[in-house]
Amino acid sequence: MAVTAIVASSFPSSQHLISSSSSSCPHRASKARTPLLQSSRGSIATCSSSSFVGEKLFLGGGINQSIRECSLWRKLIFVPPKVVSELSDSEAYLDSPTGEVFGYASAEPRNTSAARKYDRHPQNVDLPPVLPKKKKKPYPIPIHKVLRSARNDKKLAHMGVEKHLEPPKNGLLVPELIPVAYQTLESWKVLIEGLAQLLTVVPVYGCRECPEVYVGSTGHLIQDCSGPQNVKRRSRHVWVRGTINDVLIPTEAYHLFDPFGHRIKHETRFNYERIPAVVELCIQAGVELSQYPSRRRSIPVRMLGKKVIDRGGFAEEPKPCRSQDAMALLSEIDTYAVLNGQFMSPPADTRKAAERTLKAYSTVRSGVRQLMKKYTVKACGYCSEVHVGPWGHNAKLCGAFKHQWRDGKHGWQDATIDEVIPPNFVWHLKEPKGPPPTGALKRFYGKAPAVVEVCVQAGAEIPDAYRPMMRLDIVVPEAEEARLVA
Repeated sequence: MAVTAIVASSFPSSQHLISSSSSSCPHRASKARTPLLQSSRGSIATCSSSSFVGEKLFLGGGINQSIRECSLWRKLIFVPPKVVSELSDSEAYLDSPTGEVFGYASAEPRNTSAARKYDRHPQNVDLPPVLPKKKKKPYPIPIHKVLRSARNDKKLAHMGVEKHLEPPKNGLLVPELIPVAYQTLESWKVLIEGLAQLLTVVPVYGCRECPEVYVGSTGHLIQDCSGPQNVKRRSRHVWVRGTINDVLIPTEAYHLFDPFGHRIKHETRFNYERIPAVVELCIQAGVELSQYPSRRRSIPVRMLGKKVIDRGGFAEEPKPCRSQDAMALLSEIDTYAVLNGQFMSPPADTRKAAERTLKAYSTVRSGVRQLMKKYTVKACGYCSEVHVGPWGHNAKLCGAFKHQWRDGKHGWQDATIDEVIPPNFVWHLKEPKGPPPTGALKRFYGKAPAVVEVCVQAGAEIPDAYRPMMRLDIVVPEAEEARLVA
């Protein structure tokens, strides 16, 4: 138990304390100094006139009145229990006018190691919410902060003061993030290769009418299909064999030679290649790929408000490379080769391959999270479009909610890690070879990202970060017992 002691310092002499105490509390004036008062709530160290104040402080009640009457609370400091015991035994200190120990109490520590561990990994968490399609996504940064920053930039622009930009906002690289970008890209290649091998062992099914995915020998029986004509099928899914794109949802972005150069227009959108957003983020963070060149600046970009006043001129963008090396690189950084029927042999050791793939997935997410703290990534607030750069493109390709009002333009806002690498949550079962999930026992099942579920069913150990959502401690009852569960 943690013990806290309170010491009142800079008091007058003991005679003055006794006299002032006798005037306000006559029934305690003749009381001798007591070493320790025992109570049901703890122990109170008292001395001379401060015993009344200490007792009232500990037991509660009348504390404000005691402060007004005694005027002893000038400076309060906290000392360890060991010092309290030494001070309580020292008569010289109690008689000195510099300080008096008037109370200490015992209390349980607020944060124990078990509590901190529970805060990091709680027992169970709610399943991820399904965002409505007829509503804009919530802003990652509160809108009032965005508006406040815009007002400050506008005020500086009216005053003729340039905006202060730090790398990489000014077009320069961040040297300490270049190794992170290389490691993220290598882990991305390992992730694609590992998933392609594991899918030859672990079966994956996807619904033909909706984005639902299930990792198991057969599709689940939960009737929650939201695809077309789902009413005729009573919301039953139409299961077909899944691919790697059902597990690792492809999120592509335009590759830009100069992110601060010309913006992509709707008429010029075919002049730019589409590559995975993770790869484009790594390229802009410092990764050098001959197939996808990028402009590296040595002089920072200058901006006045929202206007770029000095970008170092427009550089001519080199033509894309179409060699065999480019196609080989594309097969490594994209799922194109896996989807085109390239034969993938099963792994020699399935468990090691699953652990390596799961580690690569964690490395990719942590690396992308670090890069997104510095490099700007935009996402549409209505659809799944992602753009890596200081501002979004002008291609009119949004077909989501009320796109007619926006003439097909995207509603750009700051992106989150789940928009760059969608987790694609699927139902999790402790026994994959058991009966498939049913709608009657839906509330007893947990969920996990599709990549994690594939690796776990292939033999990898479940990471601690995903255990709460998987609900591993919940025993799934029988169908007849479900109605008896509170």
